[in-house]
Amino acid sequence: MRNSWRKTLLGAAMAVAALLVGSPASASTPVAFKGTFQNISVVTTDFRQADGNTFISQTVQVVYAGDLSGQVVEQIDLVIHPNGSLNFKGVDVCACTLAGRSGTVVSPFSGTGDASGAASGRFTLKGATGGLANLHGVGTFQSSTGGSSGPFSGVYHLDP
Repeated sequence: MRNSWRKTLLGAAMAVAALLVGSPASASTPVAFKGTFQNISVVTTDFRQADGNTFISQTVQVVYAGDLSGQVVEQIDLVIHPNGSLNFKGVDVCACTLAGRSGTVVSPFSGTGDASGAASGRFTLKGATGGLANLHGVGTFQSSTGGSSGPFSGVYHLDP
């Protein structure tokens, strides 16, 4: 009885391993993309100070142009430190077009910057709908002095 239980367990483990190792990759090949962003309008939704830090929440209207293009609504939370450095995180929701497909893309992001407003960070493409429903990707961005525009680039794939 004991050997039978072990054989069954070993057989099940080998079957799972064969499925994991023997399955072909289901994701498509990553494709590079690039573009620019331009902030169109900014509305501050919260502002407070504590311990020398300034906390700002904003809703920003943005336009993407390039391989990934469309109208964006951005929610961003910034922390400006006493030395002028800043860090931020947020999410962009874009009615976008990419590779001839259109849909809505959710893009969480985070980054750091300095007192001039120049900043850089990383983003993820996920939670897409419509023709972009299977979109996944990652990328980086930079902003010019003042933080209102700059380039972005990354890679994406569309799962089958």
